Amino acid sequence: MSIIYFDHAATSYPKPQEVIEAVGQAVNLGNPGRGGHFLSKEASRVVTDARYEFASFFGCESAESVIFTKSATEAVNLVLKGYHWQKGDHIIASGFEHNAVYRTLHYLEKTIGISVTYLQDSEALHKENIISNITESTRLLICTHGSNVDGTLLPVGIWGGISREYELKLLVDAAQTAGVHPIHMTDQNIDYLAIPGHKGLLGPQGIGMLLLNNKDTLLSPLIYGGTGTFSEEPEQPAELPHRLESGTLNVSGIAGLHAGVKEVLHRGLKNIQNHEEEMLYDFLQKIESMPEISITQPASFPARLPVVSLRVKGLDAHEIAVILDEHYNIAVRAGLHCAPLAHSREGTNNEGTLRISFGYNNTKDEVNTLIRALREIIDGLLG
Repeated sequence: MSIIYFDHAATSYPKPQEVIEAVGQAVNLGNPGRGGHFLSKEASRVVTDARYEFASFFGCESAESVIFTKSATEAVNLVLKGYHWQKGDHIIASGFEHNAVYRTLHYLEKTIGISVTYLQDSEALHKENIISNITESTRLLICTHGSNVDGTLLPVGIWGGISREYELKLLVDAAQTAGVHPIHMTDQNIDYLAIPGHKGLLGPQGIGMLLLNNKDTLLSPLIYGGTGTFSEEPEQPAELPHRLESGTLNVSGIAGLHAGVKEVLHRGLKNIQNHEEEMLYDFLQKIESMPEISITQPASFPARLPVVSLRVKGLDAHEIAVILDEHYNIAVRAGLHCAPLAHSREGTNNEGTLRISFGYNNTKDEVNTLIRALREIIDGLLG
């Protein structure tokens, strides 16, 4: 069955053939760092090569600071739960946070007694507004690079400049931008970068990364256990990456992600960005002829991600998504998209929105098919 896919903000589709092949080839490798035989050494090579590629791609200071996780959510948790907080410590967050960040911060507020300031509306776009919320207790800035709800693109460079000037740490959630927009940790002064492998980087699900450009802060591990190093010691190793990578690594996932990043490099970040924006603006132009549809505008307009959240007056977003799926073979997403702060700001936290998100493989013909389908659904249900 042929499917038209507009849910790239959730995961990329289809995966490149090179990714599929890399995953399959790595499944039968040994356990990296747990043996001296060929299969174990080959697995270690796959992992090490990937670390160096990813460190270079994202401007990270060292390959040893590339920590493999199962998701961007786990990467966020490694930082927020691994940081040595004290009661009264203060965090400034962009206000566009996914639940990966939002729920973890809520947990820290309840259990440790930190405080969090969530910036409102467009405050996260302007240097003076961010600075005005810094206090003597502020320890960390958290910036969601791009909103998965309305496509707002935040100025990471400004956040990094502030963190440098005020000697703060900066955590960036790059779930929606890694593989689509350029990110350079050193140039942008990013201390911690949380990345999923399965979205813009075109890798498989179940693999992600935390990249660290700050070795001054020794994060506590989420999980303790075997690392293949210093096995005679009862203490968790202090050295990266072993300190934060207990247990057997997802070697096939790492291999697939490495192949995905190579494909991104082959296509070119700018080409990817230009194509996705072309699909976005083609859709936005054509949707203007449909007055029944209202669109949540990004705070960063005209700079934005290829993500559109919309509502149809008188219709339920979930019902539209089901009809698109079952009758037109068009995949979109309806709901709150795990980002209640963004929906609360827009007044859509009760019913959610219908989200259309574009990828490199989408075509103008597919956009036209989506427009026709939405027109038919609206006419059929609203008359």
